[in-house]
Amino acid sequence: MEKAKITFYGGVGEVGRSAGLLEANGKSLLLDAGIKLGEKVEFPLIPEEKFGDIRNVFVSHAHLDHSGFLPHMYAKDFTPPKIFVTKPTRDLMGVLLADYLKIQKLREQKLYFGEDEVNEVMQHASLQEFGKAFRADFDVTLHNAGHILGSAMAQVEVGGKKLLYTGDISMRNTRIMEGAARGVHAENLVVESTYGGKDDILPSAKDSMKRFVDSINETLREGGFVLVPSFAVGRAQEILLALEDYMRSGALTKAPIYIDGMIGKAMRIYRQNVIYASESIKMRILTSDDDPFKSRFFHIPKTRGREDVFSEPAIIITTSGMLLGGPALIYLEKMHSDPKNKLIIIGYQAEGTLGRKLLSGDKKVKIGEREIELLMKVENIRISGHADRNELLQFIKGTKGLKRVFLVHGEKGGELREDLEKDFEVVVPKLLDEYEL
Repeated sequence: MEKAKITFYGGVGEVGRSAGLLEANGKSLLLDAGIKLGEKVEFPLIPEEKFGDIRNVFVSHAHLDHSGFLPHMYAKDFTPPKIFVTKPTRDLMGVLLADYLKIQKLREQKLYFGEDEVNEVMQHASLQEFGKAFRADFDVTLHNAGHILGSAMAQVEVGGKKLLYTGDISMRNTRIMEGAARGVHAENLVVESTYGGKDDILPSAKDSMKRFVDSINETLREGGFVLVPSFAVGRAQEILLALEDYMRSGALTKAPIYIDGMIGKAMRIYRQNVIYASESIKMRILTSDDDPFKSRFFHIPKTRGREDVFSEPAIIITTSGMLLGGPALIYLEKMHSDPKNKLIIIGYQAEGTLGRKLLSGDKKVKIGEREIELLMKVENIRISGHADRNELLQFIKGTKGLKRVFLVHGEKGGELREDLEKDFEVVVPKLLDEYEL
């Protein structure tokens, strides 16, 4: 009997291009199929001859570092795999993949897929529910991952044992999401380690939001504008609902909140799939006419150049989260020269991105062919959808029957390993590493 194994083709020692292939007895399941966004796009290192063996793909959630490789796979000349996802992941993936195609065309990068492949990905999606086992060559059960709407961990029976693949996880209950399921049984655990470093202790959501609101109030009082680049799916919705709450209560100065980029489309998908959200948000919508997804404080820019946004001090929530493109760069060009304005960076910034450069203190940056000098204020307030170091340790140690831990999706897995080695076998894989299960 052939032994079960897992091979890591991406998402190890890095954040991006997540892809791990489970194989046993001629069966296979690819765990995520992501890309790595930066100055150039990087793909999982799956050998060309291997594509024909991949019959099933599980996608943990819609973000491109977990789903963006799918249309590239569908452009290959082989029988396309079946894609197992939750309904919100399928719906959100459609928006993000369409935008990925558009952005790459604007960058004039050579692409190996088009709209047909994006449509094919949507058509091959097999919708699954939490807690209900299904067959994807292996027996698989999904559990809530708490990261964004529909995000899921996969518990897979392989080689007579259980393996739990987390994708991205968050342990915290938020306005929209309930934290990841705990105490799942698995002998092998493949877990993200984005914030696994010794210093990666995130402030409480309450403390982060207080600092965020105080910072916005300060800028609005001075007559400035606030620019918040955000990932279109996940952080943007949490931020918007929080701002709506604070503005209704009077804790946040009344000002227009402009929503730009794909965030509006993602908001509508969140509202359509609200059954997957927390009980509190469902009850708020079901028991009153108070729908926070359709707040009177939210506005959409009416002009292509965004001139209407600047009639009075405002808060602007827009893509892209790492300042790689999108409307955020239009606003940065318009706002950079006024010291009263403020850029608030809230999420993870990958190496090589404009967001990382600004956090490092760069004041002269290139936008397209133009170099600008940043005179506006830049602030970093971490509002994350990931578990921090302490939460990761709690989650890992709470996994039932656990023997071995694979630390992926992070640059600091080695630092997290030190706190786990006395209890478990701990592996920090490298690209193309293969392990028996």
